[in-house]
Amino acid sequence: MTWEQFLFALGINPDILTIVLRLFLSLILGASIGFERELAGRAAGFRTHILLALAATLAMMTSMYGFEGGDPARLATATITGVGFIGAGAIMRDGGNIKGITTASTIWIVTIIGLAVGNGYYVPAILTTILALVTLISLRKIERAVSPHKAKDSSKDEN
Repeated sequence: MTWEQFLFALGINPDILTIVLRLFLSLILGASIGFERELAGRAAGFRTHILLALAATLAMMTSMYGFEGGDPARLATATITGVGFIGAGAIMRDGGNIKGITTASTIWIVTIIGLAVGNGYYVPAILTTILALVTLISLRKIERAVSPHKAKDSSKDEN
């Protein structure tokens, strides 16, 4: 008996299970990065990152399964472009400082992670999330050690 036959015997449509799995995985991965941003006190935090990941996952699944003979890359490309505008809105110039680049980057990477999950690329999406979290958490400490001026201004300048 195959996995699909087993699920059908239980009265579960494997396609529905795949959709639910992808949406919940997307929620968890987006929440992971969003939680870090929330702890860092950034405006784009927990809810924002979850919503972006879910939207990207749904966009990819809709693109892949919602249109007969369509090109899944078209909606993915439009999603990436749209999120670029959101990220651009997060970047601000304050005198000689530029703020929001890391926030814009996390918005962008969470969207790409969501697209990957929507396409069924679970392992790359999970690995990318882990690497992003390592970058956000561990490298912040190294950055402060190397650049002491960031340590004293980190509450204002870190994005």
